[in-house]
Amino acid sequence: MLTHYLTLGLSLDASDEDIRNSYLQLVKKYTPEKEPERFRQVTEAYEAIKDERNRIMGKIFGGLAARDYADALVSLGKAKEIRRRRVGLKELFQAEKKGG
Repeated sequence: MLTHYLTLGLSLDASDEDIRNSYLQLVKKYTPEKEPERFRQVTEAYEAIKDERNRIMGKIFGGLAARDYADALVSLGKAKEIRRRRVGLKELFQAEKKGG
């Protein structure tokens, strides 16, 4: 996620307008005819952070591609279940210490 901001030369707290303006300047500078790879990187970065939902999802999941969000949500669910079980075990051990 951070690389998208760096590619566009922005800080993490950039506004929608800042993101759009930076993108437009870079697209003019790196045209597909002159530097196709750089143009692709700039466009990819803009697509990843152009709206608030994408920025939030990127911050939560570390910049995963949209197709990976479902896998990340499954993993997050598993992590919550593991934490829930761990907390339950901790309470169980504390209760045994008090009773024993």
